[in-house]
Amino acid sequence: MKLVVNCSDTFNLGVHKLNAWLDDSDIIDAKSLTPMDIMNASSIWCSAIFSWDLPALKKVSQDAAFYGKPCTVGGPAVTANAQWIKDHCYGATVNEGLHDCDTVQGQWPMVWTSRGCIRDCPWCIVPKIEGHQMVEYSELQYAPLILDNNFLACSEQHQQKVLELWSGKKVDFNQGLDARLYSPAFRKEVKSHKVKSTVWRFAYDSGGMGKHVERAIDDLRSAGIAYNNIRIYLLFNHTEAIDEAVARAKEIIEWGASPWPMAYKPLDWMSKDYYISPQWHRSAIIDFRRFFSRGQLWRSTTWEDYNNTDIAYVNELMTCL
Repeated sequence: MKLVVNCSDTFNLGVHKLNAWLDDSDIIDAKSLTPMDIMNASSIWCSAIFSWDLPALKKVSQDAAFYGKPCTVGGPAVTANAQWIKDHCYGATVNEGLHDCDTVQGQWPMVWTSRGCIRDCPWCIVPKIEGHQMVEYSELQYAPLILDNNFLACSEQHQQKVLELWSGKKVDFNQGLDARLYSPAFRKEVKSHKVKSTVWRFAYDSGGMGKHVERAIDDLRSAGIAYNNIRIYLLFNHTEAIDEAVARAKEIIEWGASPWPMAYKPLDWMSKDYYISPQWHRSAIIDFRRFFSRGQLWRSTTWEDYNNTDIAYVNELMTCL
């Protein structure tokens, strides 16, 4: 029997697709894997989503080598850190890029209808693992979460095909829509196909995006979408100063949406702890994330007042809300 090992502490769609693609296989989490499991397996297949999952993947691959079992490793973190894998996972077969199992059909809670992104954001893993060319999948299957990294960069024909299949069903474009490509016409298409968008997501990761994000929020609010159903991914702790990130968060709130803080980590960051960029410090990262991710805080006080309030008191107050 082949063992498909999930080296991430979260649901790993790639693992489930790989398990469906292989014959005579079973899934196990890396933290539950025992030497007996490895000895009884004919081969080991490992997947890691995030770079901080790589130490677990490294251990599994080395244990497989110790017991003389062939091991194949893959996943986004592997593709983004291919040289590190080759240096540390000796004897393992490295699968860089998308595996053949990516298009396997099954009853998944999430799905891709396309791969790739036309943008080249310096902090983003997508150009490195999927490329800039949009690849539209011809075989589609419904799932409530769509993981496409730039759905609006797909052709109009593909967008229509997806909306028709999702007609009357819920959808969450979980990775966010590109505000530069968003238009009221798309919202109207979603509505005309009776697609039930549970939440609208965009990203405001740099100052140059502001006018596009504001325009998208304004259109959605004019259509009656509540602020808590418009969530704006807000990259921080990258190269910007703290004040710049705070300014973007305040703009999102002023425009009538909810900020969704995302603390930056480099693609080769191996620790589950925070990465701290030169212009930030640990307490600022924690406070920023805590404040701007909780509507009951930023709707009741200001960042300046919160930042000057005893945190122990705030935490006690939060338990009462």
